[in-house]
Amino acid sequence: MNRGFVTIGIDTDKDQIQYSYALALSIKLCDPKAEVCLVVDKEKSDDVPTKYHHAFDYITELPFGNTGYEDGFHGSNFWQLQYASPFEETIYLDNDILVNRVNLDTLWDTFSNYDVAVSSVAQTYRNFPMHKHNIFEIENTYELPELYNSVFYFKRDSALAIEWFKMADPVFQNWREVYKVLFKDKKPDSFNKNVLCNAVHHFLDVEKEVTCDIDNLFDLDLRSQGLWHVDIPEQWTEMLNSWYTTEGRLIIENSAIESGIIHYRDRKFLNKEVLDVIRSKAGISNQRQTAA
Repeated sequence: MNRGFVTIGIDTDKDQIQYSYALALSIKLCDPKAEVCLVVDKEKSDDVPTKYHHAFDYITELPFGNTGYEDGFHGSNFWQLQYASPFEETIYLDNDILVNRVNLDTLWDTFSNYDVAVSSVAQTYRNFPMHKHNIFEIENTYELPELYNSVFYFKRDSALAIEWFKMADPVFQNWREVYKVLFKDKKPDSFNKNVLCNAVHHFLDVEKEVTCDIDNLFDLDLRSQGLWHVDIPEQWTEMLNSWYTTEGRLIIENSAIESGIIHYRDRKFLNKEVLDVIRSKAGISNQRQTAA
């Protein structure tokens, strides 16, 4: 059974592919044989800059086009993953993730007994369990599953995956109407992929079937790090100092993430210096990047 990693990269004209690119390189650093697929908008695969091609084994297109094109919420295409993935076994990752010194064989083994799998636990940058109150405020209010869908495993041809993506189709394409029906009082400010995935788990009543905890998943949502400050900015890089070392350690203030799946969220984190470290670890020179 072939297996690989998939991420979505839309807005090729704005060069948002660099985030998917950094993710792909980080996966390859864990295992050079790991296969990575970039999913882009329909008829946009030729727009992916050639300097990024070497990081991806496949570049596929959304088969039904970008259903989030008008409002810019490209995560609403999540329902198309079952059709866009070239793999029988897929681990989907949000593109604002780095896979840092992870044993990928162990990760696949963790998922192998599931048809669809998502983690209900994540760690803070200080290696403590996440504080769920803020990040899952909507789910907690309406008694929805509280799962971290930034990492999402599925066996493409399994009955559960087929059922899950069949349900996800109308939920994601009509998310505003879903909000109106499901959330009578408190509701997300805008499109929220994680909330919608948890809604699909709820509609199918499959929380127990899909929960597969990952002990090395780190989520850097600043509201959930256990920082008891009155004024917390929206992005963690505005408050916390960080270093991504040449050894592949992420140091934030006085804490270090030695290895793990790191959902960094804040796109300002992936600056030129961090990207250069990842590229140099992968053996990609500045000259090669420029020439591509």
